Amino acid sequence: MHGNRAVPARGGTSPGQRRDTGFVNHRWMHVGRLWTNGDPFLAVDAALRAAWLGFSNDQFSQVVGLGPQDASVTVGTGRAAVVGADGVVRDDSWMEVFEADSGRVAIVQAAGPDYPDALARALGYPDADDEDGGTLNVPGGELAIFSAAADGAGPYSMPLLTARPGTVPPVHGPPPSGEVEPGLLFPSARTAYRLKVRW
Repeated sequence: MHGNRAVPARGGTSPGQRRDTGFVNHRWMHVGRLWTNGDPFLAVDAALRAAWLGFSNDQFSQVVGLGPQDASVTVGTGRAAVVGADGVVRDDSWMEVFEADSGRVAIVQAAGPDYPDALARALGYPDADDEDGGTLNVPGGELAIFSAAADGAGPYSMPLLTARPGTVPPVHGPPPSGEVEPGLLFPSARTAYRLKVRW
């Protein structure tokens, strides 16, 4: 499992002007949040998501069987980045999704009495010593993020919400009220992302 690392992605051309959240050296825009019960998520070119059968064909077992050095898994003709939840923070938790004006993407799981400050400190943590996790190609121009335990499309998939710029949540907050927790779909600022792995 990938419970003790985050896999932020980065690389490509600037998507233009972005709403400034005021965090450290990059202007980060909050674009969505993902609820996890401890299961990892996949980040993949949206054109490939139908090839992932995490539930109906038990491809989720491939993710469970990955070693700590593995940052991605095969999906159809491409690969998906594995985004792991951190049980040290908490098992049931929000993972906040940010995009910087430079095109970087960060998926952050944090806890603390001042939630926005905890997120800001996580985003500002130096990544120079993070390990190289390879490259995530997104030639279709759209990135899908969803639970690895679900299918990427069809009746056993999770709904995907369109990423929207917004303010940072003031508190961690309760889990989603619906029975099915949604994933996230947003236009990719880049056709390739260099993955960074943090233990």
